[in-house]
Amino acid sequence: MSIVLALGLALAAPEPVHSTLEHRTSFDHAGERVDAHYRARVVLARRQIGSVAKPGMPSTLRCAWRAHLRIEREARSGQQLRLNRSIERRAMLEGSRPGWCGAGENAVTKEIARRAGELRAHLLAVASEDRAVLKAEIEPKGVRRGI
Repeated sequence: MSIVLALGLALAAPEPVHSTLEHRTSFDHAGERVDAHYRARVVLARRQIGSVAKPGMPSTLRCAWRAHLRIEREARSGQQLRLNRSIERRAMLEGSRPGWCGAGENAVTKEIARRAGELRAHLLAVASEDRAVLKAEIEPKGVRRGI
């Protein structure tokens, strides 16, 4: 019993999927050009649910999974200004597959790859939302210029 519990806890820990999405954008702010580069890594969290049944009985064993985005933003403006920020978006994609998590790993990875367009749309939305935050970070404390 404790081995199954330990295995379930180990599988619940997020792990990176070898998939990286990138987006670059630039805009003018207060007379300076700002270049922003967003790199998103897909992180997969899996959780083993259900149980193996006795022979002849249907099993309830399933692998529930969620794909999160870990986004790193690097922005540059002028020669000296460099602003970094980490952004995490939880449960951008999720699903469930019958059986053990380890056995369905390739199928989950393929499903995430098929849905890369959705992840890219999330990345673009984050970059759009981040523009106001980035402009606020550029402003010197206590001084507000026209945004």
